[in-house]
Amino acid sequence: MALTEKHRPVRAPDRDRRTGPPGRRGPARRSRMLPWAMIAPALAALLLIQGYPLVRLLTLSTQEFGPRSLFTGQSDFIGLDNFTRIFTDADFLAVLLRTVVFTLVCVTLLMVLGFLISHLLMGISPWARVVTTVCLVLVWAMPMVAATLVWQWMFQPQYGVANWLLTQVRVFGDMSVYDWFSHPTQALGLIILLTVWKGLPFVALTLFAARGQIPESLYEAARLDGAGTLQTFRSITIPIMRPVLAILTILEVIWSVNSFTPIWVLTQGGPDGATTTLGVYAYITAFSRNEYGSGASVAVVTVVILALFSVAYVRRLSRQGDVV
Repeated sequence: MALTEKHRPVRAPDRDRRTGPPGRRGPARRSRMLPWAMIAPALAALLLIQGYPLVRLLTLSTQEFGPRSLFTGQSDFIGLDNFTRIFTDADFLAVLLRTVVFTLVCVTLLMVLGFLISHLLMGISPWARVVTTVCLVLVWAMPMVAATLVWQWMFQPQYGVANWLLTQVRVFGDMSVYDWFSHPTQALGLIILLTVWKGLPFVALTLFAARGQIPESLYEAARLDGAGTLQTFRSITIPIMRPVLAILTILEVIWSVNSFTPIWVLTQGGPDGATTTLGVYAYITAFSRNEYGSGASVAVVTVVILALFSVAYVRRLSRQGDVV
């Protein structure tokens, strides 16, 4: 029997699943726009502070900008010639390889030693933890130029404390006039030690804070199940702290690649360019050789390398579920 108009069911009005009832679409839309409105000032400041220099750097890398351009304000557009010039330069390839090795050694030492110090802070008494933390903070707070000068004085050939101590030990003979910075391997090793020493407090304290957020009940349950120290470290500590480790790794890679002050103050890239990394190479190319366009192209290549590494690393971790 056909339904009459009176018994025919009334169809409910369509609703937008995303915005809810028609009367609530306005508040729902405003609630979605609120986060963007809150971060808009920060995004605008970031684009102003970082965006313009990057655009200016990219523009400069495509120009023949030399000393004459500083006075006339005019420069010729040469396209990718600056990039072709640096990629065909044997010195650039050696600098790139040295930067990779320098970064790999620094980041590895920072993460391993930082983990050991954070584990030490968890096991010592409260007063010893306070003293150790204060010492780490003082090292971290010291300006890089001041820290580099201290290391320079320590390893000074005639009056350095390190040379005097090694001479008193009499294991390596008379080291009183030994010049550490005239030997490529020793000079690069001292720069690595200085970089690790200066960056270690940040890594250690960050890992210590992250380690303190892990409930002790997890370790107690693991010990009751018969798990040893190494097994609990691999099964509990590393998986839980992996997001923090990922962020620290990215930051330390960026800071190591961009390291300039310790290298320039101690060796200025010498001897014979044996301690030159990308940051120092860009500075020497731009301001020592007065090839500002080529120096800008080196800086652009550095930015691209770091950006690609960061994006690839974060995407890989996101696929594994290690970061949000």
